[in-house]
Amino acid sequence: MQILAEQISRTIKENEKMLAENIVERIYNLKPDLLNIPVKSDIRKRSLEDVHYHLDYLREAITASDITLFTDYVKWVQVLFDNLGLPQNIWTFTLECMKDILDDNLDETMSKEVHKFIDAGLSLLKQPVAHPAPNIDENTPLSGLANQYLEALLNGDRHAAADLVVDAAEKGTPVKDIYLNVFQQSQYEIGRLWQTNRISVAQEHFCTAATQMIMSRLYPYIFSTEKIGKRLVAACVGGELHEIGVRMVADFFEMEGWDTYYMGANTPTDTIIGSISEKKADVLGLSATIAFNKSTMEDLIRLIRSTDSGKHIKILVGGYPFRQSPDLWKKIGADGFAADAQEAIKVANSMIR
Repeated sequence: MQILAEQISRTIKENEKMLAENIVERIYNLKPDLLNIPVKSDIRKRSLEDVHYHLDYLREAITASDITLFTDYVKWVQVLFDNLGLPQNIWTFTLECMKDILDDNLDETMSKEVHKFIDAGLSLLKQPVAHPAPNIDENTPLSGLANQYLEALLNGDRHAAADLVVDAAEKGTPVKDIYLNVFQQSQYEIGRLWQTNRISVAQEHFCTAATQMIMSRLYPYIFSTEKIGKRLVAACVGGELHEIGVRMVADFFEMEGWDTYYMGANTPTDTIIGSISEKKADVLGLSATIAFNKSTMEDLIRLIRSTDSGKHIKILVGGYPFRQSPDLWKKIGADGFAADAQEAIKVANSMIR
């Protein structure tokens, strides 16, 4: 079955440009009225970009043999389209056109496997739209601070947001609690607000950039821990631009006395491999938030295992697709998975004990 999945994935990837163009052509040939939907950009160009994403998520789900990775994406797009005010049936129609074009370009055995994934998505779309709940937990002690922090960011006042968390730290609030219950929850909520069309892409980028800057204001509290002689290298794989999660992980390790080497977003494979050797790392932490970067991570792990310095290093992974698919970390060859920075410490200590 894995051989078939890899054949399907390779065929889709090698022909993705042609497949995407044919899918878009079919959509507008069958429903030309969709061209009249008011949008801020060229609708055909935007549709082509979207279809590339749809194919990438489908391909990665098939490679991982995990329908959940695709149905979760289908639900996410359903919410996005609904909040953009697009016709309710447009997402269903798009998936049906994808299915037809893939049938035209895959053999019968491949098509039958692809149908399992697309049909699962179509079945899900028969249900009412399930809008995501707010992410700030009002039952946590820092929910008030998290809401104030988020409000300051959404108002474009990063200085006020910074003052809130620095003041809390100076008054004794543990930095780990600020990370988990203020930064993490507010970032999840910002993502939800963007998905539900409550804020713009520009606001989302501003809030994320501001939080990264504000995290650095807390470094006097983070880099004061006595070292324990353990080393972590942490990075986002090539192509992955969402770095705030793995940066939180690196900071947690620093607070636990580890020496950390954080390399940030979109880190080239050669750089990661060279760093684990140069730094003599005990653990490598890798992050991928976008599901179609999973294959990049899998290829990276395979390369690492082929090197002398990487044969025995413990590899810890995290990110959204791994939270949605509990066994995905095993399939790509990692040694462990953590849902957040606090759990990453526990898993890492267990791995190297």
